[in-house]
Amino acid sequence: MSEAFAHIIEYRAILMDNFARQPAELVALIHALPEADAHSRRVPQGHSLHQVVAHVREVEVQAFLPRLRRILAEDRPMLEPYTSPEWTSEAYQADEPLAQMLDDFARARAEAVALMRSMTLADWTRCGFHPPAGWRTAQWWIERIYRHARAHVAQIRQAVMSQ
Repeated sequence: MSEAFAHIIEYRAILMDNFARQPAELVALIHALPEADAHSRRVPQGHSLHQVVAHVREVEVQAFLPRLRRILAEDRPMLEPYTSPEWTSEAYQADEPLAQMLDDFARARAEAVALMRSMTLADWTRCGFHPPAGWRTAQWWIERIYRHARAHVAQIRQAVMSQ
């Protein structure tokens, strides 16, 4: 195995480990607050922490995980654009318990991690076409999923620490 290829394998292993830890990071941040604070504390963009968690869960469950599943199951699938790019959808429920949203996110992420752990080397380069982004590999989607959650965890951390 070439040194460059070994680095790719190592990178993917680190990515999987970091990817798998994100739900626990989010839970730890949110559980440090009384639930009422999740509605009153805001990220710099103005959304409540509750809205941010709802958004992270919604995108993970309704957009990212289904796309990863299709890329791994189908040959070069044509992926639909995510129909709700807005921060909060019409389905947002301000009274939805944070614990439920965190559980939904953790379950979706656990399924994605299980898919990742079963991926062959060739699976990482399987492609799907997403109209806004074009042809993208499974690895690109995994990195995108990870960066999306990481950005919102950072927002939440900043809001928690600043107040």
